[in-house]
Amino acid sequence: MHTVVVIPASPALVEELAPRDQASRELVAAAREVLGGAPHTAGIDLVASRAERYYTAHTGSFAAWGAPGVTVGAGHYLPELIARYVLGDKLSAAILEVRSKLATPRPERLTVVVTDGSAGMTPRAPLALLDDAAAADTFCRSALTTRPERIWSVAELEAAGVPDVSLWREMAGVEKRGQLHAVDTATGVARYVASWEGEP
Repeated sequence: MHTVVVIPASPALVEELAPRDQASRELVAAAREVLGGAPHTAGIDLVASRAERYYTAHTGSFAAWGAPGVTVGAGHYLPELIARYVLGDKLSAAILEVRSKLATPRPERLTVVVTDGSAGMTPRAPLALLDDAAAADTFCRSALTTRPERIWSVAELEAAGVPDVSLWREMAGVEKRGQLHAVDTATGVARYVASWEGEP
C-alpha cells in the first residue's frame, strides 16, 4: 500500500505573495493537516514540475517571485519551493527524492504531488474562462479519488487549461480510493488538496 497526498502548486499559497487570499490560507491549513497525519517515517518523495519557466537561480528562495525574505532551504523550481513551504522545515527534511513523474509510488514512503487543475475556471482566471474548464475540473476531481472511466487526452487537457498534463494522466490511471479534503476555484484556478492509498 502506498500513500499519495496532492497539494496545489499555486504561488498564492505563500502568504507573503498573497496576504489577502483567505482561500489560500485555508488550502494550506488543509494540506498541513493531511500531511501531518500521513505516514512518512521512511521519507518523502516529491513529485513536481521542473519546467524551465519555474526555474530560479536563487536556491530555496521566493526572491524571483517578489518575496526574498521567504526561504525554504532547498529547491530551484517554483512547485518544489511551494511544496517545501507547505510542508514546513520538519517534513521538508524528510524529502529524499524530487522528480517530475508519479511513476510507481514507493510503498514505504509518502508521495507528495504538487499540481493544479484548469487555470480557466472564471472570466478573471489566468487563462480567462475556457469552455472545457468545468468539465476538466470534474475529470480532475475524479482522477484524485478514483480511476475515471475515460482518461482525457493530452490535447483535451491542454485545451482546458490544465498544466502538467502527463502527470494528470498518470494519476488518472492509478487504481485508488481517494478523498478530496479541500477545493478552491474562486481565483479561476482549480486547486485541490487530496489523498489516496493505492496498491503497490
